[in-house]
Amino acid sequence: MVRVRTLLTTLLVALLLVGTVAAVSSPRTQPADTSPPVRVFVGETLDVSAVQLTGGGTVGSGSVTLVGVAGDAEGTSESVDATDADFGGFETGGYDVAADGDDRAEFVVAEPRVTSVVVRNQNGANVTNGWEPTGEDLTVTVEYNFADADRLDLTVESPDGLDVTSRVTAIDRITRSGGSVTLDLSDEPVGTFEITVEGSDLDQATRTVTVRTGPRGTATPLPTATPTPEPSTPTPTDTPTATVTGPLTERPTETPTETTSPPTPTATETTTPTPTESPTPPETTATSTPGFGPGVALVALVVSFVVLGRRR
Repeated sequence: MVRVRTLLTTLLVALLLVGTVAAVSSPRTQPADTSPPVRVFVGETLDVSAVQLTGGGTVGSGSVTLVGVAGDAEGTSESVDATDADFGGFETGGYDVAADGDDRAEFVVAEPRVTSVVVRNQNGANVTNGWEPTGEDLTVTVEYNFADADRLDLTVESPDGLDVTSRVTAIDRITRSGGSVTLDLSDEPVGTFEITVEGSDLDQATRTVTVRTGPRGTATPLPTATPTPEPSTPTPTDTPTATVTGPLTERPTETPTETTSPPTPTATETTTPTPTESPTPPETTATSTPGFGPGVALVALVVSFVVLGRRR
């Protein structure tokens, strides 16, 4: 049991070491390790004539038929020129050289990937897709799975879309997974910079991150201060609209109605009593005239005595 664990540990360390030291400064033209299964990447064009067959011998030159036996490649078939084998468009997985007739894979085709891009400032803080006020002494660290097949090229684009790579770094490539490049954006205009890494030949393997420089909240207070006066402006506008529209529409309608009604009964009451009371005195006078009451007789008697006295 101890031996098994020791062997597994040794194997793991060996794999890690291989992954760490694997590095190329330019795209490879043929696999460095020809023992099967040989790992190649989608998009590579290689001379695979020296790759060893699982049944003995090598692939050799000329046209070669590859049959998928594992992964997404299983059941597929591809033909390539052994000295100029183009793996573009291949499904990922294991492929057997049909000519050796043993159904064991001589090739494993993998998808090239940039697995990680991390930007740290001079204090070691992670500012990937974040903010760094000065942009000075930034370290870009990249990990990818095809370090034994191709390098990575780095490009830095300024906020106005210009390529400023040569101004901000002396190194524009990474040749091993886990490698780093140092940037200095302190002399550039503030804003958001795009940092892109991609395979020099395997250019479909790419990744972009950003870093924003300059003051954190330069433009923030302006939008906040602008709305402050706005509440006072709408207040006078809303108040007149509600006051004028409602009351003015109702008051003119009610005022004429109330003013017109009272004068009508007043004029009627004043005029009506006058004709009604006028007939009353004539009725009293007409009654006394034909009757010659006691008062009239007394007056006549007095007049008679006066007349008789004068005659004597």
